[in-house]
Amino acid sequence: APIVHLVWNDSTYDMVAFQQMKKYNRTSCVDFGNIDIVKYAESFGATGLRVESPEQLADVLQKGLNTEGPVIIDIPVDYSDNVHLSSDMLPKQFKEKMKAKAL
Repeated sequence: APIVHLVWNDSTYDMVAFQQMKKYNRTSCVDFGNIDIVKYAESFGATGLRVESPEQLADVLQKGLNTEGPVIIDIPVDYSDNVHLSSDMLPKQFKEKMKAKAL
């Protein structure tokens, strides 16, 4: 059976970045830059695939599932709205948690 790993790639540690923005109003050491996940996978002997548009996701995933050996699928995403999730979804709980951590 193939092993297929999906990389939701925004070239950052966004889960860390959006929390830094909420707490410190800046980010630090979270940007990767332009990493070629396909070439990186291939350098370890895995098959590297990339999704170029949402319409390609199903076909690329099926290709990965049909491929022998390990497969890494690079899926570009835009997490720029993550910083708004904390305030829009659970504003009171998030603010209380951030206050408690600051103390």
